[in-house]
Amino acid sequence: RMMRPSIGLVAVFVLSFPLIGCQPDSPGPGAPAPDGPPPADQVLMNGKILTVDADFSVAQAVAIQGDRIVAVGTDESLAAYVGDTTEVLDLEGRTVIPGLIDNHMHFIRAVQRWNLQARIDGINVRQDALDVIAAKAASMEPGDWLMVQGGWRENQFADQPGGFTLEELDAAAPENPLFLQVTYQTVYANTLALEAVGVSPEEGAQHRGPPMISGQPPYGLLNEQMPDVSDAQLEQNMFDFVRELNRAGLTSVYDVGRPPEGDITLVQEMNDREPLPVRVWHTLKYQAYDQDGADAAVELVRASTANSNNDYYGLLGLGEHVYLPFFDNPNTSEPYSDDIVSGFMKIATAAAEGGFHIHEHTMADVTVRSLLGPFEELNERIPLAPLRWSLAHVFTIEPESIERATDLGLTIAIHSVAMYGTPERQPPLRQIQDSGIVWGLGTDSTIVAHYQPFITLGWTVSGKSINGNQVIDEPVTREEALIAHTRSNAYLMFKEDDIGSLEVGKLADLVVLDQDYMTIPVDDIFGIESVLTMVGG
Repeated sequence: RMMRPSIGLVAVFVLSFPLIGCQPDSPGPGAPAPDGPPPADQVLMNGKILTVDADFSVAQAVAIQGDRIVAVGTDESLAAYVGDTTEVLDLEGRTVIPGLIDNHMHFIRAVQRWNLQARIDGINVRQDALDVIAAKAASMEPGDWLMVQGGWRENQFADQPGGFTLEELDAAAPENPLFLQVTYQTVYANTLALEAVGVSPEEGAQHRGPPMISGQPPYGLLNEQMPDVSDAQLEQNMFDFVRELNRAGLTSVYDVGRPPEGDITLVQEMNDREPLPVRVWHTLKYQAYDQDGADAAVELVRASTANSNNDYYGLLGLGEHVYLPFFDNPNTSEPYSDDIVSGFMKIATAAAEGGFHIHEHTMADVTVRSLLGPFEELNERIPLAPLRWSLAHVFTIEPESIERATDLGLTIAIHSVAMYGTPERQPPLRQIQDSGIVWGLGTDSTIVAHYQPFITLGWTVSGKSINGNQVIDEPVTREEALIAHTRSNAYLMFKEDDIGSLEVGKLADLVVLDQDYMTIPVDDIFGIESVLTMVGG
């Protein structure tokens, strides 16, 4: 088992290492000199702190005042920041990294039904996954609906790949209707769930396509059975999901979903009361299905302000589907029609004029090439480099496309949804890294991929899927992958002055790890978890 199973409820942090000097009468490691710096609120000492600065330097200690870092260095040099009221945390040699950033997540969608979910993301032992489902079912009242809203694939189990049988699901949830969604094409259900929607259990647990499962909301017959969630429960779901992301080491995410996935303004409403411990920025929420929809989107873009956000939430850019007819998949092989490209560029031009970042779903190289020509033309009038537009997914991008994108000042966003595919459908990580283009990492959670960033890091560094199969011939180094999940993502999201590395002046977003990312066997990276996640101090 690579990840401790979670059933989507509250994950509680236990701070298992000592605090020293956190009481006013404690002598601490020493009072600051009269002419020294003011005492910090917190000092973390005796650690292996991977700053992920430009030199990838390693420090022992970090001092925090308010929500920002005021000093990074050795234990000895930071002793001057310790006063009578300073909280001092002895890291006992643990490794610390900057807070991890996911540049592509469907955040608000997970919040809608988090209380009704079991999550088997990242579990590569079949029975362990069934145990998670059974534990969640046992916590519910008989007759309550239970779901696994994606985040897993049949090929993730190293011991016994494949979907679940009706017998397995009936045994895991004998008193609860249960279904498990796999992307948007497949669903598995137990007897109670099948009978509830008028399907004979004799047809088996697995069902594909409409009406059982659909790529469009409400995602099929089984999803329609899920009960409404109260406003109070929705807020509790937000807290619980955020806590789970913290446990996984995440401190910032970019929600790139569409309006049917949920009302993103809930993030603002809750943050205005008290900041959430995950920073959630998002795209402009609209759906353009045709040329009339493109015209409406242009008006919305012109009425909106790019980068209208603060440290915790707000609008960042457009995507991941600027224009819905321009929608590809890994098998896309034909260029898009002039009509579809013109609809896309109508919106993209308005975005460029308004200073908006674009993060566009481009799995296939032919999709990338359909955009590069129009982008090059637009670039002659409006320089695109300052906008940092991102090509997202890029399962099959070619060297020439990478070079043209680099020349335009574009960026690349790579997502571990690719990990579940064949070796032929893996992003060319080494070529992208060596090209010099800025690239970052994300997941595409929460339906088509897991949410845990260390699975993503394990995939990019080992070249393996979570089932142990080699899928990438030329992976990247540990340093390159960590930069992509921190400092580079901060650049993609115009937050490089505030997050992405542990440097003086930046927000104190950091993760204390249960294992040393830099020295453990590469296959163990998948299972790293946070002992302590800190957001803004």
